[in-house]
Amino acid sequence: MSDESLAQPEETVTRAELETLREQLKSIRADRDRQNFERAEIVAKANVFAKERDELKERLAAAVGERDRLAQEKASASALLQNLTRRADEADRRAGEAEAEVARLRAAIDNAPAADPLALLGAVATEKSKAGVAWLRSKIPADSPALPYFDKTVETVTRAGCMAVKLTKEFIAWATPRVIALSKQGAAKVEELLAKK
Repeated sequence: MSDESLAQPEETVTRAELETLREQLKSIRADRDRQNFERAEIVAKANVFAKERDELKERLAAAVGERDRLAQEKASASALLQNLTRRADEADRRAGEAEAEVARLRAAIDNAPAADPLALLGAVATEKSKAGVAWLRSKIPADSPALPYFDKTVETVTRAGCMAVKLTKEFIAWATPRVIALSKQGAAKVEELLAKK
């Protein structure tokens, strides 16, 4: 090959073309700078958005925790309310039973023949005893051969109890003035002895 074939033709650039290329280069550089600036703004905005997203996630987690805590408190309060309601119902029931018992005892007091506390106590004891005997008798079958013996035993015990109460009352009535007299005599003797000393 000859040197002529190896030589490349020189390209000549005119001044106008050079100015055009410079303008294009300047335009490309300005475009690149503008894109870099926009990219920096986008990155800054993305960072701000990421920070806001993280803050929102934290606030969401706090709100979820608060919601769970409030739900637990609500469940606790609901259970407590149910328990208190149940206890209040039980207290109302027991208060009703107590009112019925008070009414029954008032009726027993009103129907008591004497204002004597012993008579009243005797009436209540009699009523309870009668109720106990009736309950015990209801447990014995009607066709049982032990039923007549039970009735006779109850009758005998009742007579013996009435007799014991009557004798006790009479003894107390007889002994009371004597005990009072003896206590007065004893007090007088003690005063005499103390006066001598």
